[in-house]
Amino acid sequence: MIEAALMKEELLTTKELADFLRLNEKKIYQLVRDSGIPHVRIAGKWLFPKSHVLRWIDENVQREKDILIVGSDDILMTKLVSSYSQENLPESQAFYSSVGSLRGIQSLSQKKGQACCTHILDVKTGEYNLPVLERLLSPGRYVVVNLWYRKQGLIVKKGNPLGIRVLENIVEKGARFINRNVGSGTRVLLEHMMGEKGLDGKNISGFADEEDSHMEMALKILFGDADVGLGIEYVTHLLGLDFIPLKEERFDLVVPEELWPTVTIKKFVSYLDPIRVNRFSKNLPGYDLKDMGKLIFHS
Repeated sequence: MIEAALMKEELLTTKELADFLRLNEKKIYQLVRDSGIPHVRIAGKWLFPKSHVLRWIDENVQREKDILIVGSDDILMTKLVSSYSQENLPESQAFYSSVGSLRGIQSLSQKKGQACCTHILDVKTGEYNLPVLERLLSPGRYVVVNLWYRKQGLIVKKGNPLGIRVLENIVEKGARFINRNVGSGTRVLLEHMMGEKGLDGKNISGFADEEDSHMEMALKILFGDADVGLGIEYVTHLLGLDFIPLKEERFDLVVPEELWPTVTIKKFVSYLDPIRVNRFSKNLPGYDLKDMGKLIFHS
């Protein structure tokens, strides 16, 4: 069936496609290697179905208008992306993949996203994001804009039945812990604070049990599958849980410098307005928008 379909399809040679796209043939081979263009190999020769190529061009034209944000899990970011997409449809949409801060930065370095939201604490300097970005993105060039600050702390059941106040209490009271995934900024923060207190994950019940989001972690506590976890304050108000604050962290947006001047990025960054954000998401406990949109770093 595939061969029959190809017989009816107009197939371009490498040279014909290069002429059609106004590229040299070396660039076409590069697109083939990167799997960036529809192609098929027949009898050792690369051929390109013209209708598929045209669709690929249309998809890339639309992709230039859209923005894919990768990085840390955050409820306010989900609301922001949703609001931006609703207001800018059909011309532009924003998509958000919460893969964790470290994986988000790695994805950005591999050009698998146009922007990354991150909150990685550098344990040596105590500074958020910039030292880690310098190590992972260097010698790449990028721009960092603040989104907001948010509170991280211990999340426990309503009324805090075990009386947990500090990290050490988790071990002392034999509390069941629910962890965040490796590579998340929250996991980095937790392990840093544990190191300062001399705590070992081997002595914490449930330390190996992980969830990929703050909400999933908090639900484990709500339904009695765990007693405590480290997460953002906002989810506790949504679920009626108690919160013991431990740290305020800076939550930033990272954009490759080559994309910074583009219309799509400019449009999204201009959307970072505290008045607008408060309007579509009122009563934001645990968030501080005081520096939203502020340029933190431009390499």
